Amino acid sequence: MITNIDKLHNWKLRDGSTIGLQKFAIQEAMSHFASFDAPILHIGSKASILDTDGGKWRKHFVGKEFIGVDLEMGDNVDHVFDITKNISTLRKKTGIKQFSTIICPHVLEHVKNPFEVASNIEKLLKKGGRAIISVPWVQGFHEFPNDYWRISFEGLKQLFQNCDFELEYYSDAKEETAYQLTYDGMVEHSVRTCRIERNIFQFLMDDMPSQPMFSDHEGEKIHLSSMYMPAMSVNVVVVKR
Repeated sequence: MITNIDKLHNWKLRDGSTIGLQKFAIQEAMSHFASFDAPILHIGSKASILDTDGGKWRKHFVGKEFIGVDLEMGDNVDHVFDITKNISTLRKKTGIKQFSTIICPHVLEHVKNPFEVASNIEKLLKKGGRAIISVPWVQGFHEFPNDYWRISFEGLKQLFQNCDFELEYYSDAKEETAYQLTYDGMVEHSVRTCRIERNIFQFLMDDMPSQPMFSDHEGEKIHLSSMYMPAMSVNVVVVKR
């Protein structure tokens, strides 16, 4: 589990409930993931913009059976496979029916039918197995090969209805820091926490126009990105029932 968590702020609501904001280093999460069981499947594994060192995920599972698949061959790809297709093809290629861990970072926004892909991931996951999923919540339009969706925590719960959510967090554009909201001390990203969420997760610029509706949280904004536009991702670990 992740234990080195920095609690940043707490806000008391009129009904007596408390919404909190906390953060931890992404490296803490990566160290936690390293304990996950094999065999491990990495969907969208080709070394590219997000993985220019040719296998940052693979390096966290040294000594464990690790298989990388992508739409085309390249660095860090063991098999060419399209996750939108029939999974029997992948099972024949790998000789593995189900995996203990599946890693699927920044793939679901690029498929036309994310429900279909989520179903394939669930079928490929053993009972009690974990899937690490990352999707953009705020990001500019981009290729690989096309860009269709932005998905919230609630959206991921609709996609993975046969799984329980073990961990959830936002990450910044550099994937260095994780942020979580809490409701009465428990991590939660929902309609109950959305007012605080929309007030603090902002991109601040010089000469920012006046925003009176956010004035009660001045100085408590979260730095998300210095890129061409704000960027943040939604990340979860789900466990198959």
